[in-house]
Amino acid sequence: MKIIQVTDVHLGRRDLIRYGADLHERLDRCIDHINARHADAALCVFTGDLTDAGDAQAYADLKAALGRLSVPYRLLPGNHDLRANLIAAFPDNGSDDKGFVQSVFDTPEGRLVFLDSLAEGRVTGELCDDRLAWLDARLSEAAGKAAYVFLHHPPVELGLSLLDPLGLQQPQRLLDVLKRHGNVRYIFFGHVHRDIAVTAAGVPFSAQRGLHARFELALDRSSEIVEQAPPSYAVILIDSANQRVVVHGCDFLEQWPIYSAETGERITA
Repeated sequence: MKIIQVTDVHLGRRDLIRYGADLHERLDRCIDHINARHADAALCVFTGDLTDAGDAQAYADLKAALGRLSVPYRLLPGNHDLRANLIAAFPDNGSDDKGFVQSVFDTPEGRLVFLDSLAEGRVTGELCDDRLAWLDARLSEAAGKAAYVFLHHPPVELGLSLLDPLGLQQPQRLLDVLKRHGNVRYIFFGHVHRDIAVTAAGVPFSAQRGLHARFELALDRSSEIVEQAPPSYAVILIDSANQRVVVHGCDFLEQWPIYSAETGERITA
């Protein structure tokens, strides 16, 4: 099964240029690339920071852009989003009975679980008692089947001085739920604007840098430098029978010189 993950779209005003990039154009190019290369995907998951300020017009623009996407999609909020405006623009996206943007998507390979980690007014993420109880119930329903979890905030420390304090608060509470059930095979998140892989409590996690600028890799200091690195989305291949998850990063705007692997000669376009 193929799943596409797109994160940190940060749509704002149409005339807004962020760090030299037009994020509306970038989203359009991303959608074009997915349509051309991965129309066979089962789902495209957008893991938060869909907008830059949560305003209704940005969600309207997002909805218009996603109208061209040939793959079904599911949206999750990030700290830059506003839950009420997201739900108003996408009423069929999926919410739980407490009003959180949480849902599941069952597939032959297992259950995909979408968590709402937004704590409005804060950069940090939160999974309150209600959200954790919802997750606990959804994993119980999937007992004996593999489950894969998507959310915006990282639930583990990543060794990044600037970003680690801004991740999911009290992450051990989430890890305790995962360990109790033992059927979560992988967790996918955004927020950190970098490509990162980590394992915690025996569960592998990965972040994908997304459509916005990338934070500098600063492991020994707190850096607020951002780099206009190539935007990226993830192509996730899931084979539950063999307990295999493969995550490919796709730098969809990059164009490199190409060569024949057989002759070593450059191929001209």
